[in-house]
Amino acid sequence: MIKLLILADDITGALDTGVQFANKGIETKVVTDIEYDFADINKTTEVLVIDTETRPLSKQKAYEIVHRIVKRAENAGISSIYKKTDSALRGNVGSELTALLDASNRDSLFFIPAFPKANRITKSGTHYLGETPIHETSFGKDLFEPVTTSYVPDIIGLQSEANVISVSKETDINLLKNNQDKQIVVFDAETEDDIKIISKLLRDNDKLHIIAGCAGFASYLPDLLSLTRNKKHLAKKTQGICVICGSLNDITKRQVDYAVEKGFKHVNLKFKQIYTNNYFETNQGKDCLKEIINMFKKNKILIIDTFNRQETEGNEQFNYINSTNKAEVRNTIASNLGTIAKKFVENELDCTFLMTGGDTLMGFMKQVNCSFLYPICEIEQGVVLSYIYLNNTRVQIVSKSGGFGNKDVFVNIVNKLMYQ
Repeated sequence: MIKLLILADDITGALDTGVQFANKGIETKVVTDIEYDFADINKTTEVLVIDTETRPLSKQKAYEIVHRIVKRAENAGISSIYKKTDSALRGNVGSELTALLDASNRDSLFFIPAFPKANRITKSGTHYLGETPIHETSFGKDLFEPVTTSYVPDIIGLQSEANVISVSKETDINLLKNNQDKQIVVFDAETEDDIKIISKLLRDNDKLHIIAGCAGFASYLPDLLSLTRNKKHLAKKTQGICVICGSLNDITKRQVDYAVEKGFKHVNLKFKQIYTNNYFETNQGKDCLKEIINMFKKNKILIIDTFNRQETEGNEQFNYINSTNKAEVRNTIASNLGTIAKKFVENELDCTFLMTGGDTLMGFMKQVNCSFLYPICEIEQGVVLSYIYLNNTRVQIVSKSGGFGNKDVFVNIVNKLMYQ
C-alpha cells in the first residue's frame, strides 16, 4: 500500500530521494511511467517514486503533468505527497510546486529546499552553495537550465502567481495553523538541526500531507510517517565498472580528470559521435563501439565522457547547443550514450554502470525499454546504487547528478564496489 508518493523531475533526483527509504529497508519502487496505475503496486511497497521527466519541458507542460498525477493520487487515497526539487533549484520549480498545491485540497505547501549535508543552505530566503548564492555558481552557467536568481520566492515567482512567503525555523506556529489563502511557505535551514526542528514542527501540526524539498528533507520522512522497515537489498560485485558521463557540469569534468590522473582508462567522445543522431548505428559508429568494448574487456574500468577538450571543439559545442533545439540536443546525447550501455548488456559484460546526469540514465532506460528501478543503497552523498532486470538478468547502475560529489567520487565508488 502506497503511504508516500514522491514526484521528481528527473531520474537521478528520483533515485537519490527513493534511496533515503531503501537505505532503511523500506520497500521503494522508482518508475518512469507518468501514467503508472497505483493499483499495480506490490502490497508491501509503501513508497512510490515517479520520475516525471519534466525538468526540460515548458512550465505549462510540467504543470499539467504534475497536476494530473496529484489528482490521481488524491483519488487513490494516497495521504502524503512529496515534490522532490533539484537541490540547486533548476527546472520548473514554480510551476510544479503550484501544480501540487492547486491539485490538492490543502491551503499550504511547505517547501524546504536546503540540503545542509550537501552544502546547500537557505538563509533569509536565499539559496546558497556553501557561501555563494546558487546563481553565481556553476549552476548559473548550466547550458540547459541555468539558475538566474538565488532568492527562492523569486525563483518560484518566475513561473507562478502563488503567494510565497519565506520563514525561519522559529516562525510563529500560528502562521501554519491559521492560513486562509493558498500559499507556498519556504523555510530557511542552514544545519541538520534546523531540518530536524522543521520536521518536528510539521509533524506536530499535521502538515505532512503535501510538502516539497530535495533529498535532504526526504531522509526524515521514514520516521515522520512511521514507514515499515524490512530487509535491505544488497549490492553485488561485478568484474568491472563503466562510467558514462553525459553531464557537462564543470564539477563532473573535474571528477573525470582526477580519475584519469589516477589511472582510469578513458574515452573522450568526439563532436560527431555525441551530436549525430543514431551515430553508433552507423558503420563507423559500430567500429567505434567495438573498440570501446574491447578497451573495457582489457581494463575492466573505463570512463566515457562527452566533454569537448579542445578549445575549438568546446566553442563548437557551446554554439551548437545554443543554436539548436535543446530538447533535441539532450535526446541525441542521451540516446547515443544509452546505445553504448545497451551494447555492453547485449555483449553480456559483467559490469556496473556509473552514470552521471539524469538524461544519461534515461537514455539507457529507453534503449532497453525499462520503466522501473529499485534503489539499493547510497554509496555516498547523492550517489545511488540501483538495479533493473533485463531478460531475467540483474543489471546494477550507480547514478549521480552532474553537480554532486568531490573530485575523487569516481575513485571512491570503484574502490567501494570492486575492492572492499
